[in-house]
Amino acid sequence: MNGGIPIARIAGVEIRVSLTLALLLAVVTLLGAEQAAATDPTMSMAIQWLIGGATALVFLGSVIGHELAHALTGRRRGVPTGSVVVGFIGSLAPLTVQAGKPADELAIAAAGPLLSLGIAAVMLPAALLVDAASPLVAAIAGGALVVGGLNLVMGVVSFLPGLPLDGGRIVRAIAWARTGDIDRAGRVTVTVGRLLGWMVAGGGILLALVSRPSEGLLLIALGWLLAGGSRTLEKRLALEASLRGATIEDALVADVLRVPAGLTVDTFAERIAAGEGGGVAVVMQGDVVLGLIGSGKIARTGAKRVATMRAGELVADQVAIEPLAPGATLWSAIEILNAGRLDGLPVLADGQLLGVVTRASASEVIRARWPDAPAARNRRRPQ
Repeated sequence: MNGGIPIARIAGVEIRVSLTLALLLAVVTLLGAEQAAATDPTMSMAIQWLIGGATALVFLGSVIGHELAHALTGRRRGVPTGSVVVGFIGSLAPLTVQAGKPADELAIAAAGPLLSLGIAAVMLPAALLVDAASPLVAAIAGGALVVGGLNLVMGVVSFLPGLPLDGGRIVRAIAWARTGDIDRAGRVTVTVGRLLGWMVAGGGILLALVSRPSEGLLLIALGWLLAGGSRTLEKRLALEASLRGATIEDALVADVLRVPAGLTVDTFAERIAAGEGGGVAVVMQGDVVLGLIGSGKIARTGAKRVATMRAGELVADQVAIEPLAPGATLWSAIEILNAGRLDGLPVLADGQLLGVVTRASASEVIRARWPDAPAARNRRRPQ
């Protein structure tokens, strides 16, 4: 599941912030304060830190804009995105969001970096050309210079051709368009990303040994990120291949737990925790399915709130997801579960609830079709 702390909902997209971003924002605050101090050494410490904090907030807005560009471009091209998680380098091109055509995939992947470069193209010249007659204006311009420079770096780095960066999705889209085979495109992306990761890490090691250890360590970390992204994609391709031919009927939980919308969540939370109904409750208003509540949703809400909150209230903020229809592929259900951070999905036929597909039931099918995966984990973590 995606992580992060929800901070806002913009244009119907939930914005979640990863804790790793706090470190980056602290660094940006420091950079903004140092830039203000360099511009006007007589400026008070409080004003310096105020400018630094404002610089970090503007940068946070630009990173959120980067991710919203992905999400809104995807929405226009038929790829629903319920939430985005803003991390250390954007949301790192989530693999679970994939378009149905190469051109759409390319547009979605390129939208974020292009917006970052556009912000840099506006802020850098403005910061350099502003009339710095006032020390305060000059300090603010210095903050804009920091934000513009960071967006330039983010835009350029995002275009590197390896997952989990946006450039990896661009490589996959181009290879998909040229070969007409998305599986082959995935293998090409794995190879390109792995080679790039090794090259970047190797260059970092050389740089660290020769003269610039700090910059070298950053390159080593970037190379590790790219190589790790390739490994993740390789595993995803193997998982997708193992689930070919599987439908939602293979993971359907027919004995569902139905609860009325007016029931307080604490009255059935223990039944969900015990795994009844597949570990989710289907919230009903008469014969209409309003949403699903699972242990993940309850945990994110908090024990104090669910003690008095009604089931209908808890699902009211869920992103509207079309229910699954019989015969849909299990892979498509897993994609929706991951993209929407959902505990389960209802399966309806002619308006009648047939059951649910949950993360747990999908995992059982995965373990049955891909036995090497859990075996490998057990070998690494013996009981």
